[in-house]
Amino acid sequence: ERVDTIMSIQAHVDSLSEKRSQIKEQITAEMNHPSPNFETITKLKKQNLVLKEEMQRYLTTINKTASA
Repeated sequence: ERVDTIMSIQAHVDSLSEKRSQIKEQITAEMNHPSPNFETITKLKKQNLVLKEEMQRYLTTINKTASA
């Protein structure tokens, strides 16, 4: 049961990681525009941070579950 939980959480972390990669690409693309929209960049960076924090919470859960 613990292994299933860890695998499920890991799948979610992988999904969040993919979303972060997409957001990073959007940030890069926006920054490379001749006149970047800094409001958009700021929003994307905030989304990226939220996903990163969520990933960290899940990884902490994995570590606690694995060591229990």
